[in-house]
Amino acid sequence: MNIRAIAMTCVLLIGAAVNAHNTETIGGILPLKVGTYWVYEGTVSWFDAEKEDTASEKVSWRMSVDKVVRKDGIVAAVVTGFPQDLDWSTGKVEPKPWLFLEDTKHQVHYLDMGPDFDLSKYEKGNASFEKFLVDETLLFQWPLKKGAKFCDEEGKNRDDMMYCWFVAEAKKKKLENINGAPANEVDVFELKYTSNPDDTTMELVPGVGMVSYRYHHHGTIADTDLQLVEFHPADDAEGQGTKP
Repeated sequence: MNIRAIAMTCVLLIGAAVNAHNTETIGGILPLKVGTYWVYEGTVSWFDAEKEDTASEKVSWRMSVDKVVRKDGIVAAVVTGFPQDLDWSTGKVEPKPWLFLEDTKHQVHYLDMGPDFDLSKYEKGNASFEKFLVDETLLFQWPLKKGAKFCDEEGKNRDDMMYCWFVAEAKKKKLENINGAPANEVDVFELKYTSNPDDTTMELVPGVGMVSYRYHHHGTIADTDLQLVEFHPADDAEGQGTKP
């Protein structure tokens, strides 16, 4: 094989690798494959108006990946039971479907699908997921690094780190007491959002996903505090399309 042929072969191999990567974008942080699920344990607290006192309830919560759609360079995953469902509750709520989207720039967006969301329009019709890729739905962009901010330009220009998702801390630690998690020391990124009324914090581990979730309201008591206790990644054979 001459030098020209070798060069052309290398170009084709690199192009194939890039294309394969672009069609499997989700996975750098959140392993969103069908069949993957997480089990969390923790507490939900609220103000009991009848007793005029704080009340709390221990909860066990499951988040699962039920469907994955790939279209126009965007990977869309239907996730049931994002922990935000528990905010402002007594712990007795039904898990709702959320839509997580990732583009080729590894920007991850999320939104509450709601009862009237028709996924078939996007999966089989002409509707595009691109309209959801806006600043208001942006959660983060990987790879993550301390100090990175994810919001509109106005939020990025603030000095107080408010009204913007940002990486508050990056550290290494072992994921003790989490069944199914790697045994070795891993990178942990603390992602945080703070506003005048409340703040939300989650710890993210590449390849595992969210290992903790905390919501705190600054006024009337409404707190959610969850820790991951079980991680069940999907088998490669299972992680395509729709959950059986």
